[in-house]
Amino acid sequence: MDVTPRASATEQNHRTKGLLRLTMACNERCPFCNVPAEDYARKTPPSAEIDQQLQAFIEDGAGTLTISGGEPTLLRKRLVALVARARAGGIPFVELQTNAVLIDATYAAELAQAGLTSAFVSLLSHVPAHHDGLAGLNGAFADCLRGIDALLAQGIEVTLNPVLARQTQHLFDGFVAFVAKRLPGVTTISVSAVQPHGRAARGSHPEELLPDYSVLAEQIPRARTIAEAAGIRMVNPYCGLPLCVGWQSDSARSVEAFEAARGGWRPTLGIENLGDKRQDEACEACAWRTRCGGAWHAYWALRGGRGIVPPHVVVPPWRGSGDPQAQTIVDARAGVSEESFARLRAAVTPTVWLWAQQLTADSEAPLMDSGCTDLAVDLDPTGLASRRAARPTMTTLRVLHRMLRAMNRTALPASRQLRVHVRLLPAARPDQAAAVAWARQLGVFRVVRGGTRKEPTKDSTRERDKPI
Repeated sequence: MDVTPRASATEQNHRTKGLLRLTMACNERCPFCNVPAEDYARKTPPSAEIDQQLQAFIEDGAGTLTISGGEPTLLRKRLVALVARARAGGIPFVELQTNAVLIDATYAAELAQAGLTSAFVSLLSHVPAHHDGLAGLNGAFADCLRGIDALLAQGIEVTLNPVLARQTQHLFDGFVAFVAKRLPGVTTISVSAVQPHGRAARGSHPEELLPDYSVLAEQIPRARTIAEAAGIRMVNPYCGLPLCVGWQSDSARSVEAFEAARGGWRPTLGIENLGDKRQDEACEACAWRTRCGGAWHAYWALRGGRGIVPPHVVVPPWRGSGDPQAQTIVDARAGVSEESFARLRAAVTPTVWLWAQQLTADSEAPLMDSGCTDLAVDLDPTGLASRRAARPTMTTLRVLHRMLRAMNRTALPASRQLRVHVRLLPAARPDQAAAVAWARQLGVFRVVRGGTRKEPTKDSTRERDKPI
């Protein structure tokens, strides 16, 4: 896997690393800042409070401590001492989040001697005017490069964090080419994008900063090609982009997708995004929905979801197998068994189907814990309108009722909802109408008419596989 803990400033998990904000004061005024200094009545905590936080991280056995701000390099003595205490306390990796404009050769040497292992530097553009404008500080570009050079010269690993904005969205491939030539010591770029929070949300025209994902969907693959040729590792962090915006072919470098894959269907960190993002109608057909939190709420409002296009569409099992890298189908029409659950648990694709004709009461719990993301049921509604349906049909309906009711109570995000797809086998019109009414009341994701009582062929099912 490409996103694994190591001595790197690259974000591996947005909630597992120790984060310590030394000060909220800053010498730049980025118009997109999520934690602007003006939001904090107390800019700098007392040294004793910082020491207490550090001690807590040490006692918890933190593997990485991130020192951030504001701009932590404003407090030179405190910063150097903090790095030294963290390393002496047994924290193996200490990283610094910085704009680097205050770092010169002497400062970098002090940080290296204290034990700093990595730095996460906000180089916002390779165009000086764009960098200075997004940093809100004239001359910041040259000073930032000087700081990066000084850190690299001391053997401190540097990850660059360009925050893509509308002004720079069409130039990202050029940024990566610049880094490859000008900063050959940099081997990692963490690609963030302007979030509609903080200062970016307060202006009268937030859309002037927010990038257009349709542009980035073209830029990211080109930039990744350049980066690969130069030996640069590009990563898509939590504050980056949805998978479909250039990352679908390398989900292992997307933090959300990586964390979701490790946790499977169970609660995971990467897609449990504190309500900041959501999936919308454009995401419904996406086979990768379980590995992505979607887009920021404001992106749907300001850009209408522009550029959000499923890289692979979910294909119901009665219509074929779909992309084998995107979905797995466990065919249990002959009967759901322990072998069925074992195959579900072993699946590693983002979409995992169980295709069944009947469900039993004892299959409910193992199914919910199996990793199944989409349940396809061939349902025989014969007699349903008159309440004379066969016992297997009624048992299947009761199991689906309990499962869907339980899912509705949990209020899980769309990315983690078990979706139920029902295909109605041929039956009298009143019986089919009764089945449709039941399905809609319970929240079945999709109901279609299709198939025959014989083994369906691909052609025959396509003709009748129509959502009701």
